[in-house]
Formats: sequence, C-alpha cells, structure tokens
Amino acid sequence: MIEYFLCCTKVFIDMRGTNVSKEKKTRLIAFIAFGVLAAVIVAVGIIGYIKGNSYDTTDVGNTHSNIANRPVVNKSDSKFYFADNYIYEIDENNKCSVFVEHEATDLMIHDGWIYYVNYDDGQLIYRTNLETRESEIVSTKAGGYINIVDDTLYYASLYGTSYSGIYKVDLNNIDKDNPQVVTVDWASHLLYYDNRLYFINEADASRLYSMKLDGTDRQISAGNATSCFAFHNGTLYYSNVFGIYKCRPDGSNEQQISKMRTTTFNVTDDYIYHCFYSDSSSTYDQSLYRMKLDGSEEIALTPDSGSNICVIDDYVYFRNVYKGQDIYRIKEDNSVFENFLKLYGVN
Repeated sequence: MIEYFLCCTKVFIDMRGTNVSKEKKTRLIAFIAFGVLAAVIVAVGIIGYIKGNSYDTTDVGNTHSNIANRPVVNKSDSKFYFADNYIYEIDENNKCSVFVEHEATDLMIHDGWIYYVNYDDGQLIYRTNLETRESEIVSTKAGGYINIVDDTLYYASLYGTSYSGIYKVDLNNIDKDNPQVVTVDWASHLLYYDNRLYFINEADASRLYSMKLDGTDRQISAGNATSCFAFHNGTLYYSNVFGIYKCRPDGSNEQQISKMRTTTFNVTDDYIYHCFYSDSSSTYDQSLYRMKLDGSEEIALTPDSGSNICVIDDYVYFRNVYKGQDIYRIKEDNSVFENFLKLYGVN
C-alpha cells in the first residue's frame, strides 16, 4: 500500500510539467485520494487488531487461574512452595523443608515475600520474608483471593461478616488494622485485570461484577450463578451449573465451550482443567476433566474430585477430595498421577 502511494505521487509530480488535460488530472487526483484513503483504513484496521488482541500481563503474585482456585502452590526462581498443614519449601536441590509453621492457602509471591491466608490465626492475611522467614500480619480483617498489583494488595473479605467487601493494603505503608475499603459488596473470587477488579457478587445471584480500582464505574460483566472465572490471553472464562463459557472481558461475544456442570477450573495455554464438586450426595459427575480451549477433546483424567486446581510448569496440582484432601499432581500430558505430599514425605 505504501509503494502504491509513492508511485502515484511520483506520477502526479511528473505530470505537472506535461501537457495533460484537466480531466485526466482530476481523475488521477481522485485515484490517488482513493489509494490514500484505502491505506488509512488498512492502517486503522491493523492498529485496531493489535489493540484488540493485546491483553494485560500485569504480575499479580500468581496466575489468574491459580488465584481463582485459592492457590496452594507457587514458585520463586528455583524454589517451589506448597501449603498443607504448614507452608513447605523445595529448594534447588529438590530438598523439602518446613518454611513456616502456618496452615495456609492463597500463596502469592511479591518482592521477596510470600503472602497467604493464615488458617491458624482466623484467616488473617500474613506475609513471610523469603530470606529471613520472619512473619507479620498484613491485615487483621480476614479474607482471601489475594491479588498484588505493583505494591498494593487487594483481597475479598469473608462474606457474611460485619466487614464484607473488598479491601486494599499499601504494602509500602502497611496499617494492618485499617485496610482501605474499596467496596462493601458481598464479594468472592476476586481477580484484577486491566485496571479493574472483577468479583462474584454473592448478594446478586452470584453475577460477575467489575469496577475500577477505586470502586467506581461498577458494572455487571457476565454470567449468572457464576461459580468460577479467570482471564487467559485476554479472554474471560467463567462457569456455572450449565457449563463453561468464554467471552470478552466485557461479556460480549459469549460462547459456551462445555456443558459439564463445573464449580472450579484452571486455564493454561493448551487446556482447561475443570471439575464439579459437591460436599453432599450428588448424581453429577465429579471427575477431574481436561479439554482444549475451544471445548474439544474433553476427557476425564481421574474419577477423583478436585479442588484448589493450580498449574505450575507442566504439572496440575489439586486437593484430592476423595483421598483425604491430600495434594496430588498430574502431568499435563497425563503421564504422571501421584500423591505430591507422600512424594516429599510430609504425609
């Protein structure tokens, strides 16, 4: 298109010194103008395509899908961390040791600290220094679904309490007794994405809401009776009793990709791992499934039911509901299925 424009311009310049009729000059000008307009349209289309296919890659302390599952695993450089009755560390020599004696979930790593929900202290938000192993309280208001954006920690409080809502803490100036209220919505499953906070509003039929980081511009984004959601490569995935859906972050262009009843899932570059779990008797299939991102090739990996589904490198970790809530792992190619706790001698 650029070559076309330059060629036409050259022809027009060359014609200025020749005896060409006014009609021909008019036609040529119109022809050049059409070419310029076409070039502009193509350029705008390319810019729009790039912008539409870009997505937020902000570090939030763990992956979106892991945060959505209240992660019990995380890694920092060559060290791996997992949470059971304590938080454990596996070093670069594959040696496992107790990192801190707290029962925890929501493992998030940021700027030399591991953040977590401490079940030994009323589910308060804690952090432990990765080098010194010194621990301190980040917030005295209990909660979960930790997201760390730059140096600000966001989390959803325990809904049903007198302080239900979403809170944030400035990690450069922690005031553990006074986290800042972002919204008093009855919120769960909090995720940060593209300068907005997304959450399931338990007080409004579990619809998926979003708002700006200061709590303004509150909107309903997608879903009804949403059980889980996550972002991956600019696409929003969410589930409910009817299955799993994908759409744009604003809820448009929705497409159902599975009809399996689902309570939790994890999205990777190649697969979606999903499961329905009910702690009461149920006739629904509660196996752990895997499918491609378009919903094809949906297969059961294990008849065991799983929660806290997390993916680190090429392993899928989950709490095996049918086997004492032990942490198990499956290799993405389904070549390995093992009790991760027994592998490292902590059970």
